[in-house]
Amino acid sequence: MQLKGLKIGFGFTGSYCVFDQVFPQLQNLVNEGAEVVPVVSYQVAVTDSRYGNAKDFLKQMKDITGRAAIQTMSDAETLNKYEKPLDIFVISPCTGCSLSKLADGATDTPVLMMAKELFRNNKPVLLGIATNDGLSVSAKSIADLLNTKHVYFVPYGQDNVKDKPNSLVSKFELMIPSILQALKKEQIQPILEKY
Repeated sequence: MQLKGLKIGFGFTGSYCVFDQVFPQLQNLVNEGAEVVPVVSYQVAVTDSRYGNAKDFLKQMKDITGRAAIQTMSDAETLNKYEKPLDIFVISPCTGCSLSKLADGATDTPVLMMAKELFRNNKPVLLGIATNDGLSVSAKSIADLLNTKHVYFVPYGQDNVKDKPNSLVSKFELMIPSILQALKKEQIQPILEKY
């Protein structure tokens, strides 16, 4: 059990198309002994899409972790004050919008507020990106965050060069090794992966 004794926050933002790849990683964290606290953006909490509906996603998070997802800014801000603090916060999937806000220091969703809490306490934040514009408008945010203290990435690559040449998606199956490296304050390498 590689993660026994660790408390891991797990933030979901709205790249619904990869939720089916991310949920198994959430289960893997629990299977490896971690206590996992799910956190969702406002959109994830309410948006039904062709990939599934919000109510089912929230239920799945609770079924896997044993905890209801944090859905408010106040709950995100106070979690570390009233409970054992998180050791690391994962945002996966992390959208281009959330990348941009995080790079600019914005904290207008529960997920971003939780990231701010970790930064305040010099703890790592690990990003598992999924964005159609990672090699266009979001490239600047990725570059800024690559150069930001306490921010680490799950390795990523171009997932669909033919149809979406600007799209970048993390190799979510590398979540646990990425967490273990981030806890050592190191970026797992290589960061660029071929799909």
